[in-house]
Amino acid sequence: MNAITRKLIAKELYVHRSMMLVASAAAVFAALVSAFGRTAFNVGAIAWITAVIAGGVMLAIYGILNERKEHSLEFVLSLPISIRQYVFAKTFGLLLCFLVPWLAASASAVALVLASPGVPDGLLPYVIALCGYLLANFTVVLCGALHARSEGLMTAVIILTNMSVSVFMFVVGALPGIRNHLESPTPVWNGTVFNVLLVEAVVIVVAVTLPLLTSARRRDFL
Repeated sequence: MNAITRKLIAKELYVHRSMMLVASAAAVFAALVSAFGRTAFNVGAIAWITAVIAGGVMLAIYGILNERKEHSLEFVLSLPISIRQYVFAKTFGLLLCFLVPWLAASASAVALVLASPGVPDGLLPYVIALCGYLLANFTVVLCGALHARSEGLMTAVIILTNMSVSVFMFVVGALPGIRNHLESPTPVWNGTVFNVLLVEAVVIVVAVTLPLLTSARRRDFL
C-alpha cells in the first residue's frame, strides 16, 4: 500500500467522521434504551438496527454516488495511482468508516444481553449473527454502489438489502438450532450458529473482493 492509497483511506475517515460519530452514538443510545422494559426493548432494537443500516447507506451515497456525480474520476486519473488502487482505497476506507459505528453497535448490543437481567443470555448467539449480517449487508451495499450505473439501480440495491434484514431476522430466528435456545440462561454455540456466521463471512469476502476484480478494470467506475 503506497502513501497515496493510505492518504485516500485517511481522507474517507476524515470526511465521514461526523457520520461515524452520529451513527455510533445513536446505536449505543438505542441499546441503552432497550434495557428499560419490554416495550423499550422493542423500540430500542428497531432504532439500533436503523442506526446501523442508515449509517451504511449514507456512507455509500455520500462516499460513492456523490463522487460519481461530481466526476471525481478526472481527479483520480491525475494521481500517480491505478484504478485498482483507488478502488481498494475507496472500498477499504468506507469499510473502515462503517466498522466504527458497527463495532460500537455490536459492543453495546452484546453488553445489553450480558448485563441486563431482563434479557436472557441465550439471545447472544442470535445477536452476534445479526451483527454479522449487518456487516455483510453493508458490504453488499458498498459492492452494489461501486457497480451500479444509475441511481435507480442503486436505490433498488438499498431497498432490497434493507428488506433482507427483516427476512434474515425471521428466517434465522426460526431455525431450531437458534430458536430453541433464545430463552436459555447461557449462550448455546452450535453448528447452526457457526454455519450462519460462515455464510456471512463468505458474503463479506466476496462483496469486498468483487469490486477489485471488476470495477477496477473499468476507467469509468465513478
